[in-house]
Amino acid sequence: MCDFAAPVPDEVLAARAKSGCRDCFARLYERYRASPARYLHESFGTDFDSALDIEAEAWRKALQHLASYRGERPFRAWLLSITRNLALNQFRHRRRAPSPELLAKAIDPPTDPVERRETLDECIRLVRALPTELREPFVLRTIFDLDLKAVAELLGISETTARGRLFRARKALAEAVREVRR
Repeated sequence: MCDFAAPVPDEVLAARAKSGCRDCFARLYERYRASPARYLHESFGTDFDSALDIEAEAWRKALQHLASYRGERPFRAWLLSITRNLALNQFRHRRRAPSPELLAKAIDPPTDPVERRETLDECIRLVRALPTELREPFVLRTIFDLDLKAVAELLGISETTARGRLFRARKALAEAVREVRR
């Protein structure tokens, strides 16, 4: 049983979990339990049930292969890398791009809470309409707050390529918003 009075860095928890501390792995799980499913939903447009299935498998693999985690990158990035690989394997033959027909008119920020929610939904749809090669780095950087190096490592691309894809994603989103507002 690990008893920490202050917040403990992921690397410390992972190191103790490697040595057999189940409580430390449980803390990592509690800290990041929603990350894999959210990543799958935002980056791949995965339905909730499938995202939860892949998430469970990602956590199982993370526990099984914890000895391979060396702490060179954040634990969350390592976990999302496992999740991504599982998703790519599962969706390889049936990956589908989000439908552009789901895009609706973007409007100025409304004051009504219902309209505000609809605007947020429109933003989500615009992001999902991006091609996967642009959407995935955008989601990892913007929603999951991974640094550029972690995004590049997770996607298996150079930092320059990751930076370029982020730029193109932002540019495409700006153009999509302009188009919808017309």
